[in-house]
Amino acid sequence: MKTHSIILVFIGVVCVSGQINRHEYPTPSDIYNLIEIHVKQDDRQQPDYYGYEPVCPDAEDIFPCVCTYDSLSNAMDLNCSAVESQEQLKQIFEADFPSMNFREFDIKHNKNLKVLEAGVFNGISFEKFDIRYNNLEIIEVQALDSSYETATGITLYENNITSFPFEELSQFSKLSSFAINFSPLSVIPADAFNGLTALVNLHLCCNDADIVGTFQDLPNLRYIDLGANDIPAIPANFIKSGSSDLSYLELYSNNIVSVEPGAFDNVDGLDINMGGNSLSTLDEAAWRPYLEAGGILEAGGNPLVCGCDIAWLFGEDQLLEQVKRGATCTDGELLQDLDPSIFDNC
Repeated sequence: MKTHSIILVFIGVVCVSGQINRHEYPTPSDIYNLIEIHVKQDDRQQPDYYGYEPVCPDAEDIFPCVCTYDSLSNAMDLNCSAVESQEQLKQIFEADFPSMNFREFDIKHNKNLKVLEAGVFNGISFEKFDIRYNNLEIIEVQALDSSYETATGITLYENNITSFPFEELSQFSKLSSFAINFSPLSVIPADAFNGLTALVNLHLCCNDADIVGTFQDLPNLRYIDLGANDIPAIPANFIKSGSSDLSYLELYSNNIVSVEPGAFDNVDGLDINMGGNSLSTLDEAAWRPYLEAGGILEAGGNPLVCGCDIAWLFGEDQLLEQVKRGATCTDGELLQDLDPSIFDNC
């Protein structure tokens, strides 16, 4: 069975870079830290500007945005956290920009900007978008179009986003990390991510959204967080990334009542967190192939009936060993504490 050294998030314990916080479910701070680590991992490959030294625009022309130049990586960042309106932001990008390629665009703790309009960046490209803790509600189609070929990371954390152009994601050929968390989205189309061959980390937690469709053809995917949304039934082929490196799949707190057979990639060492849902059984047809392939299951916080329907876990192949301790029957007894003889007549 493979072992993995990246981030582990599960009910009861959140482990981030060796620090353990104990609580019932991941908090916003835990999700933030996890995204930060994934973004920093993406930073390990520095941009190549072919010896060209980028030049920031005149400070007065882009005020209140601030351009900074990092001489170590020969890259520029642009922070526009103090902009007062969409109109002002658009005007800033109509200024003279000696260099058109930036490393990062930041907006944080901004209460004024509500919309990123189409074409707002006026041809300026970025490798990363870090947009957090704002009142931003709408990102229009083609708002980020100038970064189709450059963006490796898009982080949209704790905004008020109700509309995002998911249909455009297929245009981002280098996108390795995408996060949209804690926004009042109604629907997230899984199919919009299909074919993003560079995607490694996908954070879609805590939007209370209906996630429709299936995740397919994501050959480099390692981590996917779909927790705290609204997915009552997991269909067949829901996660078929084709990635042999898929390590963690978070599905906690989704009101899940059923899982169809063939729902997930069968990957040795894949850890699926199904905690805090409404599963009354662990269906053999759905879970046996996954566990036999070396998968790991977290099922704490589900109202398991613990009848003959789970007898298969107590067979000679000892698949119960791959169910993390914490899953209980409706009477509170741990699965691992059940006497296997109670299933003799099943």
